Amino acid sequence: MTPAGPRLGAPGVYREARRPPPSFAPVRLDVAGFVGVAPRGPVDTPVAVDRWTDYLDRFGGFEGPGLLPYAVRAFFAQGGVRAHVLRVAPLPRAPHPAAQQAHALHRTRLGAGAGMGAGAGSGPEVDLRARDEGSWGGRLAVRWEFTGSDQFAAVVTGRELALPEARIPPVGSVLRLRGAGLPTTGEFFRIIGFADATSAPDPGPGPAAGGPRRRTAVLDRPPVTGPGGRTVTLAVEAEAVTVTVTVTDPDPARPRQERFAGLGLGGDHPRPAAAVLAAESLLVTPDGTWPDPLSPPDGRLGSALSRPVRPGLDRYAGIGPDSFQGPGPVDLLPVGGAEVVEDPGAAPGSGPAPAVGMDRMALVTEVALLAVPDLLWEYGEAPESTELPTRTPPGAVFAPCPPPSPSLTTRSAAREFLLDGVTQLPEILRRQQRLVALAERQRRFVALLDVPPRLPVRAVARWRAAFDSSYAAAHHPWLGVMPAEDPRGSAVLVPPSGFAAGIVAERERRLGLPWGPANELAADAVTAAQRLAEADHDALHLLGIDVFRAERDGFRLASARTLSSDPDYRQLSVRRLMTMLRLALDRQAQVLAFEPHSPALRAELRGAVVQLLRGLHRSGAFAGDREEESFFVHCDERLNPAWSQGLGRLVAEIGVAPAQPLEYLVLRISQDGDGAVAVG
Repeated sequence: MTPAGPRLGAPGVYREARRPPPSFAPVRLDVAGFVGVAPRGPVDTPVAVDRWTDYLDRFGGFEGPGLLPYAVRAFFAQGGVRAHVLRVAPLPRAPHPAAQQAHALHRTRLGAGAGMGAGAGSGPEVDLRARDEGSWGGRLAVRWEFTGSDQFAAVVTGRELALPEARIPPVGSVLRLRGAGLPTTGEFFRIIGFADATSAPDPGPGPAAGGPRRRTAVLDRPPVTGPGGRTVTLAVEAEAVTVTVTVTDPDPARPRQERFAGLGLGGDHPRPAAAVLAAESLLVTPDGTWPDPLSPPDGRLGSALSRPVRPGLDRYAGIGPDSFQGPGPVDLLPVGGAEVVEDPGAAPGSGPAPAVGMDRMALVTEVALLAVPDLLWEYGEAPESTELPTRTPPGAVFAPCPPPSPSLTTRSAAREFLLDGVTQLPEILRRQQRLVALAERQRRFVALLDVPPRLPVRAVARWRAAFDSSYAAAHHPWLGVMPAEDPRGSAVLVPPSGFAAGIVAERERRLGLPWGPANELAADAVTAAQRLAEADHDALHLLGIDVFRAERDGFRLASARTLSSDPDYRQLSVRRLMTMLRLALDRQAQVLAFEPHSPALRAELRGAVVQLLRGLHRSGAFAGDREEESFFVHCDERLNPAWSQGLGRLVAEIGVAPAQPLEYLVLRISQDGDGAVAVG
């Protein structure tokens, strides 16, 4: 046997292909995930959006009670460039019949069904349902237009239609034929195949020879039959018939129209109408079983309009914590356990429940920031209002009163309301602790929490005591923005996590991961749910709450801290830096699996890690003037003794000293005996 190697050809020198040395690159952590309520869009399916208009196309505008669109708009306004959005809806989920009923259904009667072997009478009906659930689908308009084109003269003998040169419609095409013995409006036939026919020989001296071979289309039935079933030859005028489907969405936030032309009427056509709509339309999808082939209206080419027979359900009512949290992650069960976590709305014994809500978003490996802007909303009968006053506390010195703030609204209606942070704090903590636990388990993203609005500082301290995690950051207060649909209306109260996510993403892209994501203005924020005094800022900062501070030019994020009691992970930039290092090494070192454990491999691994850390050191990510003071990488025989190598392990020890962002600048002012003032 010859050893395995490259395939050799002519004599010469061949360079053996080797695995390139390992290299590590930083992982981007500027991608955000948003989970909330939207008027449209797929349910429990994360959708990547790269701009605000992408969100409008997929999830609609500001219709409905959710604050999700405001949070996503704030993210892109701050400078974010990529996000994943997941729409929640009440249980049960598809394919439960109740979920199917939430999709609007449109039915179109195409015609009387003359020709194509269908006979006269009532024409076929085709059903299209809205791609996503919700009452928005009932406003769609669907128009079917049948058109004839590419006319040519032909001769048909029995079921065989002789085609002229360069006129070869594909199999499944529908032809309208006109001629003697056919209706004046024509009759429709479908091409089911092709055959090669030989034309009659040319008369003349010499042996008879067949004429040139011509392409012949085989129809689904003969146009005309003679007495006793005799084959009849008929000269006809033929034209190809296709359908154009136009779907119009009158959404006031993002009106649009989809147009699909040149569609076939049968399933064997290269572009059958049902398959094209199912694959390409973002608005509708075929429902049920369609007749094959479809039939134009009567014998005439024209248009047919759909009528909504099921307008879709408004599924905002009933959205609660289960819609965001789901029944719980399956991976919490012990291995081999008999319990199976099931969807409460699913049929008994239907198997493990799929991940829903933020559990599903947590599976998106690209997401590094997770915000749930509608987590504090409740949908049902609102309790008595316990809204706190928003007046500015009196200052320490006499000063003019601040200008009045624009009026605020929480977009609340009779069936949806914001949980009160004073009387309903246990429910708020239960929901947010569930989100933080998810971040702790995944160790890939940071949960961005919204402090309940209008809480006094003492109540915020009680809320803060329930969290201790470096994978969570809290922001306060809620900010008011002007509604896009009515700029002259009242400001809408928006959770600050959307602004914070955009600031974090923009700072990373512009300055780099080591820079603290703070000291930036909240884009388009015109007011806040409450005004905070200087003493309140001091207390909240010591609690690790990131405050949007009111300044002359807007509301500026004054800090970027986590909710961890560990001083090493107090800064959000440090937490994100360590997460990036772990993800980069974990994902990019997979190629080294099954490599021979040798000193050369250990040297390659150490060199690759040093290169990564050296680049971060030069960008200011680590403390210390020299590399020896900033990081170390050990991967030697001391960490990899023979018994450890026998277990198939390679151990590397990496230590870094992250740089802490500057938060305080202390100035000392002194005056000497001569009256000179010095600032140090």
